[in-house]
Amino acid sequence: MKKVLSLLLMAMFSIGTFAQSEGDAALGINLNYGTEVETVGFGLKGQYNITDQFRVEAIADYWLKKNGVMNWDVEANVHYLVKILEPLAVYPIAGGGYGGFRKDAVDLVNVGPVSVKTKVVTGSNFFAIVGGGVQFNLSDNVFATAELKYQIQDGSQLVISAGIAYKF
Repeated sequence: MKKVLSLLLMAMFSIGTFAQSEGDAALGINLNYGTEVETVGFGLKGQYNITDQFRVEAIADYWLKKNGVMNWDVEANVHYLVKILEPLAVYPIAGGGYGGFRKDAVDLVNVGPVSVKTKVVTGSNFFAIVGGGVQFNLSDNVFATAELKYQIQDGSQLVISAGIAYKF
């Protein structure tokens, strides 16, 4: 039984190869959950390997509206890939970003019969990012990621993210 389990594990880890190298680029998507906004978000990301270990990343996220508030953010991050096994790597994340919100507020106005007037409140701020992630190569050109990032700002939040990307 131990031999069968060992063979299955070796076969599973040999499905993809770790071929991140200098000059590689990737495009992908993320599904996110933010603990402060308490809603789901979607993101588009682009990555570029400066060296075999260092990668830069740009992300644009849109968070679904909750309680009349819509959030968005853009990020620039750096990853340092540490290869664990052939298809698996872990990486710390450091970076920064800029985000904003738009809130629909209702203002009641009494002119004759009661009427409702809608106004919009907006805001934005910069934030720092620290965290970590795991990358699993599904093939030579496709990989999946899972990340935990902490956005440090007024109203800081933990962002839990899962994604997939195509490397070219």
